[in-house]
Amino acid sequence: MSTARILIIEESAMLRQHSMNMVEELGLIAQTVGDIEEALKRLQEKDFDIVLVEVKAPEQHAVQRIEALRRATASLRKKVPVVAMSSGLKRGPLLAGGADDILMRPFMTGELEAVIDRWLSPGVIA
Repeated sequence: MSTARILIIEESAMLRQHSMNMVEELGLIAQTVGDIEEALKRLQEKDFDIVLVEVKAPEQHAVQRIEALRRATASLRKKVPVVAMSSGLKRGPLLAGGADDILMRPFMTGELEAVIDRWLSPGVIA
């Protein structure tokens, strides 16, 4: 069984560390970046199975971040699911903007696990 690689895009160092800890609790590999530009570089350098991206108001900015990730991952050999982490934006515009799923903050490890499990091959999370 392979271990999934999760890229976490989060501006806040504290939330970045918290999200990384949650992913690692699930037995998965987490890499974190603080901004979208660094994320775009990492996506070209390494294979990831899921991208978790922090999105916040204004809604237009959040959708632009998701669209940038979609463009960056379009040329990769496999589709990489993009999961938006939000504490107040509406689901509809984020999904219409290209997010595959939404995690509403604050979320628990079990909620994160359910979303990741939905997008990974069966059996990746033990």
